[in-house]
Amino acid sequence: MKSTTVSELSKNEQKVLYYLVRYPKLSDRDIYTQIDMKQSTYSTIKKKLRREGYFYTAYVPVFQHLGCELLVVWYVTLNRKTKTEDRLALTRDHLLNAAEVFTIVSESNQAVLISVSKNIADHVKVSDRVVQLYEENDFLEEIHYVLFPFEVSSIFSFFDFAPLLNRIFKLEPAGLRFGEFGFPDTMKCDIKKAVMTDLEKKVFMALVRYPELSDSMLSEKIGCSRQVFTRMKTRFMDEKLLIKRSIVSLERLGFNILAMTHSKFNPLEPLPVRLKCVRNISTFRTPIFNIARDPESIMVTAFRDFEEFKMLHNEFVSFCSKNEILRGEPQTILLSIPRIFEVKWLVFEPLVERVLKDL
Repeated sequence: MKSTTVSELSKNEQKVLYYLVRYPKLSDRDIYTQIDMKQSTYSTIKKKLRREGYFYTAYVPVFQHLGCELLVVWYVTLNRKTKTEDRLALTRDHLLNAAEVFTIVSESNQAVLISVSKNIADHVKVSDRVVQLYEENDFLEEIHYVLFPFEVSSIFSFFDFAPLLNRIFKLEPAGLRFGEFGFPDTMKCDIKKAVMTDLEKKVFMALVRYPELSDSMLSEKIGCSRQVFTRMKTRFMDEKLLIKRSIVSLERLGFNILAMTHSKFNPLEPLPVRLKCVRNISTFRTPIFNIARDPESIMVTAFRDFEEFKMLHNEFVSFCSKNEILRGEPQTILLSIPRIFEVKWLVFEPLVERVLKDL
């Protein structure tokens, strides 16, 4: 599919999309009042943006508050002698059935995967099966796992697209710290294990599975009153078991490069200094995914073209060199968004179903 460009969205369309992504919990009335737009204009634009695939709604589970202990980012180099289509023909079903892996994107001879596991043993079981499958078919050249135990990690962005949109739309000041305007500056990864009744599990699962449906439709689907459903949903949001997100289509917006950057920190710099630098880097690089622990971090960022990537990457490396926070050059995987095979993209339902059984 030919990508459109950001310039093809009018200023009003940019504003509506930005506010839907920036403030996903606000009602339509609150948004069109804030942006001083007529209700009819706002409704027409929102319907168009949804219909044309610019965004969709998702409820993102906060897995560390559901008893999960580990997030892992995998980046893989694949055998250039094999074709992506051939690899996927043999591995797709297995990868789709790996509930712990919620994101898999592959292009040419590279792939990036993100998984969440209840513990290290569960991660090893999944990774061993995947590696064995790829080795048996001579698909694998090299694989790296970057482990982030939640208890010792900080999440700066978990697929929050608002900073990225602000970088291209320029609707708010550059370098805005989004944590000061309604988003957590750092999601502290304290591990909890929620307690839920059977009905609460059904409500939680329904929100993840059917995020676009209204409370009344979902309550009817699972057989409870709308008031009870809404009360439980509010509890999940207040206790940060679920986060509502508006997920944008990077390709629809004209982005062409998805970059995953793995950085290792200088151990001589104190941890608070390193984490402060990671936050500062986020203000100009605007990653959609950003997690860090004491010795290393992973960022996933989208760019419109290679020139934009080079400019922001050089700014990132210069900033890190000036502050002496990195140990060696960061490792970067570049994926061409128009050529990506999106095996999974933020597919949480199978993992949530598995996790809820153990609560």
